[in-house]
Amino acid sequence: MADSTHGASLWKVLGLYAAGSWVVLQVIDVLAQNAGLPQWVFTLALILLIIGLPIVGATAYLNGIGRRSGLKAPDAAGERGTPSSPRQLFTWKNAMAGGVAAMALWGVLVTGWLFVGPGRSADAEAASGSAAAAAGAEATDLRSVAVLPFATRSADAEDEYFSEGMHDDVLTQLSKIDSLTVISRTSVMQYAGTTKPIPEIAAELGVATILEGGIQRAGDRVRINVQLIEASTDRHLWAETYDEELTAANVFAIQSDLAKEIARALEATLSPEVEARIEARPTENTEALELYSRARYLILSAGGMSQDEQARELLEQAVELDPGYARAWAALGTLYLTLKAQGSIPVIEGQRLADEAISRALELEPDLAAAYSARSLYLTDQLRYEEAEEAALRALDLNPGSSEEHRRYARLLLQLDRHDESVEQARRAVELDPLSIQSRASLGDAMWWAGDWQGTVDESLKLIEMAPNLAYAYYNLGYGYAMQDQGEEAIEAFARSAELAPEDPLNRVGLAWAWARADQRDSALAVLEEVPAEASLIKEIAIVYGELGDLDTAYDYLYRAVEEDPGSIGTLRTDHSADPLKADPRYTELLSRVGLEP
Repeated sequence: MADSTHGASLWKVLGLYAAGSWVVLQVIDVLAQNAGLPQWVFTLALILLIIGLPIVGATAYLNGIGRRSGLKAPDAAGERGTPSSPRQLFTWKNAMAGGVAAMALWGVLVTGWLFVGPGRSADAEAASGSAAAAAGAEATDLRSVAVLPFATRSADAEDEYFSEGMHDDVLTQLSKIDSLTVISRTSVMQYAGTTKPIPEIAAELGVATILEGGIQRAGDRVRINVQLIEASTDRHLWAETYDEELTAANVFAIQSDLAKEIARALEATLSPEVEARIEARPTENTEALELYSRARYLILSAGGMSQDEQARELLEQAVELDPGYARAWAALGTLYLTLKAQGSIPVIEGQRLADEAISRALELEPDLAAAYSARSLYLTDQLRYEEAEEAALRALDLNPGSSEEHRRYARLLLQLDRHDESVEQARRAVELDPLSIQSRASLGDAMWWAGDWQGTVDESLKLIEMAPNLAYAYYNLGYGYAMQDQGEEAIEAFARSAELAPEDPLNRVGLAWAWARADQRDSALAVLEEVPAEASLIKEIAIVYGELGDLDTAYDYLYRAVEEDPGSIGTLRTDHSADPLKADPRYTELLSRVGLEP
C-alpha cells in the first residue's frame, strides 16, 4: 500500500511540474513576441525546464524513500533528523525551489540581453555610452510616425476621395506639431492596400510608430476606426472608433481629436497655439467641404492639366458656397499659379487671380500655413525675394513637418544664391518624404545649383532606381554629366528624357543645350527648330544660343522673356548654364529691367 501511495505522490509531483512548466512557457512565448526577444530566450527556458524534470522526479522519489525509512523533518526548534542521511535535502519542495531558481537565472540572462543587446563591445565604458545613446534615440524615434492610407470600406468607389482627403488632412494636422516627425503623403501612399507587416513598413520609412485605420460612409453617417501601433513590438499605443453624423463640424472634430490623441500617446509637446490651430473649423458648409475634398483629390493625383482645370471649377464652386472658406481660397491661389505656369491661363491674368485668392485666404485666416506658402510662390514669381522668404519661413513655422514647405523653401533659396541652405532644406524634405520622387528630384536640383555636379549625378541615378521611366531624372542627370564635360553621357541622358516625355518641350531644349555644349551647332539648332518659343521656354532657348556663342540672338530672347514672363529671369543670376551670357554688357541692364542686381 505504501508503494502505491508513494507512486501516486511521485506522479502527482511530476504532473504539477509539467503543468507549471507549460504555464511558464506560455508566458515566455507571449513576452518573446511582444518584447522582440531572440529565439534563444525561449530555447533556454525549455532546456532549463527539461533539466529540472528528472531532478524533481528523483528527489520526489528519494523523499518518499526517506519517509518510509523514518527520517524526520526538522522540528519547530530546528532539530534535525538523522544527520548522517543526505536525503532530507532532496525533497520535491526543494526541487521546485530549484526550478524557481533556474527560472530566476533565465530572467537574469534575458534582462542582461535587453539592456546590453547583442554585439556588446569589450570596452565597457564605450558600450555604456552606446547603450545610453541607443536608449535616447529610441525615445526620440517613438515620436516619428507614418500615417498609412485609410482603407475605404464603403461600397461606393466615389468615396475614395473622402478617405484620401481625410488622410491628407490628418497628415497636415500632425505636421503642425514640431516635436513629431511625420512622413509625408507621397511616401505613405505607396502602402495603400499593402499586406506588408507593420515592422517592415516602419523600417522602410524610418519611423517607430504607425497609424492605420479605415473609413466607411453610409448615407449621412461616417465611421472611422484608427489604431496607433509601436512598430518594434506590434503593441497598440492607442485606438479609437468614431461614429458620427457626416457634417463638416464632425469631420474637423474627428481630425483634431486624432491629432491631439496621437500627440498625447507619443508624449509630444503640444503648445496652446498649435492646439488652437488644430482645433480650427475651416468651414461649416458640408457641401463646400465635399467640393474642396474632390478638388484636392484631383490635384494630389497629379493627373495633369485637365484634372487641374476640373479642380479649379470645384474650388471656385466651394468658395461661392462659402466665401469664408480660407483653405479653399489658398488652394485656389496656388492652383492659379500652376495653371499660369502650364500656359492654361495668361501670365498677367494668372498672377492677378492668384493674388486675389491668396489675399482673401490670409484675410480670413491669418495663421493659415497653406496661404503663406501660396503667397511665397506668388512673390517669388514677382521677383520679390525678401518678402517671399518671409512668407516661406512663416509657412514653415506654422507647418514645420511639411516636406512640401521645405522643398519649396529650398527652391527659393536657390534664387537667393544660398546653396548650402538650399541643399539642407532639400535633404530635410527627403527625410520627411523618403520615398517621394519629387523630394529626391528637388535634392538633385539643389545640388546642381550648388555646383555639386557629381552629387547631381548620384542623386539622379538614385531617382532613376526609384522611377526608371521618369524623364526629369534623366534631364537632371544630363546636366550633371554636362557640367563635368561628359558630353556623350549628357547627350544620351537628355535624349532619353525627350524620348520618355516627348510632350514636354523642355526636355528637347535640354538636349539642344547639350549638343551646343559639345560644339555640335547643327545638331543643337535642328533640335531647337522643334521647340515652340512659348513664355515658359524663352529664357531656356536664350541659354542655348548663349552656349552657341550667338549672344545677339540670346539677348533678343531674354528681352522677350522680360516682357512675356519676367519671373523666369529670376533664376538667371545663379544658373550655371547661363554663364556665357553674364560677361555681356547687356546682362546688368537686363536684370535692372526686372529690379534685380547681378
